[in-house]
Amino acid sequence: MGCEVTGRRRFLQASAAGLTAACLRAASGAEDARPAAASAPARPPRRRPNFLLILTDDQRWDALGAAGNPLIRTPHMDALASRGMRFAQAMVTTSICCPSRACCLTGRYGSRTGVTGVGAGSSRIRPGERTFVQMLREAGYRTGFFGKWHIGGLTPAGAGFDAGAHFVGNGAHYDRQVQAADGPTIARGFIEDWLADRSVEFMESARAAGTPFLLHLCTQVPHMTSEMTWEPRPETLALYDEARMPVPPTWNDDLAGKPPHLKTSRQRTQAATYGYGTPEAIRRHHRLYYAAVTDLDRSLGRVLAALDRLGLRDTTCVLLTGDNGWFLGEHGFTSKVLAYEESVRVPLLVAGPGVGAAVEQRLVLNADLAPTILDLAGLPVPANVHGRSLVPLLGGRAEGWRASVLYEALAPDLGSWPHLAVRTRQWKYIRTLDLRDPSRTVFEELYDLAQDPAETRNLAGVAEHRGVLERQREEIERLRAELQA
Repeated sequence: MGCEVTGRRRFLQASAAGLTAACLRAASGAEDARPAAASAPARPPRRRPNFLLILTDDQRWDALGAAGNPLIRTPHMDALASRGMRFAQAMVTTSICCPSRACCLTGRYGSRTGVTGVGAGSSRIRPGERTFVQMLREAGYRTGFFGKWHIGGLTPAGAGFDAGAHFVGNGAHYDRQVQAADGPTIARGFIEDWLADRSVEFMESARAAGTPFLLHLCTQVPHMTSEMTWEPRPETLALYDEARMPVPPTWNDDLAGKPPHLKTSRQRTQAATYGYGTPEAIRRHHRLYYAAVTDLDRSLGRVLAALDRLGLRDTTCVLLTGDNGWFLGEHGFTSKVLAYEESVRVPLLVAGPGVGAAVEQRLVLNADLAPTILDLAGLPVPANVHGRSLVPLLGGRAEGWRASVLYEALAPDLGSWPHLAVRTRQWKYIRTLDLRDPSRTVFEELYDLAQDPAETRNLAGVAEHRGVLERQREEIERLRAELQA
């Protein structure tokens, strides 16, 4: 296993060189392609690229016009996608706030960092975990954090951020209390506008100082408010016709072939309180959710426009993704955590110097963000990182890329039981573990995503798919073993 990992890292380092060089060239201006004479004076070091990492909250992979959704209005995110790479098969390692955020910062699975859920005993990161932010800061980057913080046992400052404003957990979309550098304050108005303005101020300061920067913007929207709804602007809501909103074909799923506990899980009972037993309620929530995403998009547009105004667009790598997906009536569910597609898939856009417009279908993870940023910054990727640098894919080189990804939801959160999954381009295998004895498997699911993208027919008990089931069982054990290496 050690030789395989070492070989893989050497391959990634070699593959990364071309695109990293392109980023660094773009960050320092045009470069004479002629070789320098031996006696020529040494050039000053090239400036490393800036990074803008945007993490949206509860944004599904298809809550994006660029993903092929004809109903939602996201012009600014769509424009970002049009000038960069959109990863159509991006997934999270765990579909819930705390583990996903810890994974983005460390590039490591929650079973290793200790952040496996949102509860008091499962959301605290283990001492000694390193973030890519700390590494960038040590390399001379100015680092800023603005928005939602949701990792126990760690503060933004402890994670390596030297500026910013944050709030813990979820709350109102308007007049939100935040912790600023000089103490608590009320962020008047729409929280995403307030965060956008503070983010722009940070970029202006970094530009004036002439230092490369990392700006991590973590949005509150489109996560529900504390009152379990959304608060879009009336004029935004008016853009959406409720009668045209979608109702998923599985909205009245009887859950045959799925673990029995899901019939009484919070994903189902909370959906019932929203009225998801009728298509009208699902359409109503789609309308509110889409409008909230549109309001978010408008705020993000302010940050992206500032890159152009400040002359930073050609020196800044922008990465936008979500912390997890969100059920809007699929299988009669709301919320997340469960290993079905609407929960585990997220948008992922990367744009910047050296990145051409493209759509990539290979499997990528939120764990890939940390090694990608380190790679583009020209910094070494620690050997214990589970993610892989996306630089080869950004440069059009896909040799040796992963064929499967592991999903883990080990804490019983939001009504779920502990479960694991392995996902390939065609197959998904889900293993549900006993609530009292997680070492024991109590239910298995197998879905052919090519033939059954809605995950309605469990093939785990079908004789003709026995071989596929066995291979997926072996694959999940192989991937879990890799985390222990």
